[in-house]
Amino acid sequence: MTADNMDKKRGIYIHMPFCVQKCRYCAFLSFGAEGSPRKEYTDALEKEIKLRAALEKENGTDRPADTIYIGGGTPSVMDISSMSEMVKTLKRSFGVSPDAEFTLEANPATLGRKDGVMLAKLQAYKFMGVNRLSMGVQSMDNDRLHYLGRIHTAENVGRDMEIIRRKGFDNVNLDLMFSVPGESGDDALNDLEKILAFSPEHISCYSLQIEEGTPFGRMAESGELTEVPDEEDRETYHRICRRLEAAGYEHYEISNFAKKGGDPDAPSPYRSRHNSLYWNMDEYIGLGLGASGFINGVRYKNTSDLDEYFAALSEGRLPVTEEHKNTAFDNISEAVFTGLRRREGIIYEDAVRAYLETDDDAKKVFSEADSCSEIFWEIFADARKEACDYAERGLLIIDNEGLKLTEQGIDISNSIMSLFV
Repeated sequence: MTADNMDKKRGIYIHMPFCVQKCRYCAFLSFGAEGSPRKEYTDALEKEIKLRAALEKENGTDRPADTIYIGGGTPSVMDISSMSEMVKTLKRSFGVSPDAEFTLEANPATLGRKDGVMLAKLQAYKFMGVNRLSMGVQSMDNDRLHYLGRIHTAENVGRDMEIIRRKGFDNVNLDLMFSVPGESGDDALNDLEKILAFSPEHISCYSLQIEEGTPFGRMAESGELTEVPDEEDRETYHRICRRLEAAGYEHYEISNFAKKGGDPDAPSPYRSRHNSLYWNMDEYIGLGLGASGFINGVRYKNTSDLDEYFAALSEGRLPVTEEHKNTAFDNISEAVFTGLRRREGIIYEDAVRAYLETDDDAKKVFSEADSCSEIFWEIFADARKEACDYAERGLLIIDNEGLKLTEQGIDISNSIMSLFV
């Protein structure tokens, strides 16, 4: 393992596809936990962990994880003893940096009905090394929660947060969903005020997306559901941004806000380190059903079929169904697309490095005298005119260091990002 490899950050994502029930808007890979083979699943995960770790060692690409993220689904519905054994296997197989961020997703009302049960579960998470919780609150209005298909109430959120704090968790993210049909901008801001009352270290805000194949998708097709107009959605988004910034949160990514630390000019210590790996084009290992990974320039995806997942691992092979070796252009294109999600935007030097490090032949195309900005715009020559048009309209900032979206540019971020794909 080279010193360069040791310096690179790496994360591990583990997918738990089980939920108490599927929400009406959810298009994620998940299904009901009742009667599901949860123990068989964590056993299979342990096999995958060992196989993936052995492959990394064989390839000389193994190194400790800087972040671990267990998402879903609802990981908090999983049996504690099975989860604990799986995490032990993970740490023995890959190793974990001493200061690693370890996030577990949880939904209110799934951590335990009785205080003692919940305290014991949270203690078990702490013993595993979990130091960050991400809670799917979505709304603080019980009627809206019922409409969304959530199983918890606003009262559950308050009770859970009180016990979470009592147990010593001091890095908590709460999710807020807005632009729910029938909800006004004032309703969304009222939800936000109630979430702010818990003083979470991180808040993620998402507008509801109606996806095909979901109950909401079918309701939209039949005319039973009417989506919130884009103009209203964007107005609510900007109101949320202004309120959070006034409350002392750093708007560091399109949908993410982190409480500022002691130095207001320094990046917040509560930024999601794991999600930042994705936006920074760092490597991550994906484990579990449907999980994706990006290792040594190769993107891969596991099967989304549970029977195929079990069959592959019982036969001693990884459950990967898709692999793609990134080209130099793939790398710089992805670096721009993901980097523009950050409020700092992208730096030419970082994006060009992602391009030149991929292929030795790519380095020969450019003169050593070329600046990173010259190389960048030569690669994206076809996009330059439209990018400058967006800049003239106040939607994109282009300077000698790089480019970033303005607050108004966020509203059409997909159109701007698509220039670089």
